[in-house]
Amino acid sequence: MEFNTQDMNRMSQIARQMRGKSEDEIVRELARMIRSGEGGLTPGKAEQMLRTIQPMLNNEQRRKIQKLIREL
Repeated sequence: MEFNTQDMNRMSQIARQMRGKSEDEIVRELARMIRSGEGGLTPGKAEQMLRTIQPMLNNEQRRKIQKLIREL
């Protein structure tokens, strides 16, 4: 499964729309959007993207990514 810059940009755009919400709200909303197809990504593609960027993140960011992966 492959992903491209457009997929990454879409995920970033969605994340920006979540500003001001609690971490749990964001994780639930992102997972819901991805599972429903509303996010423009399949759960498998989203998980692959998240796992790809994980090594570039700090510990706090990795913890949040893992939380989202578990929700998917």
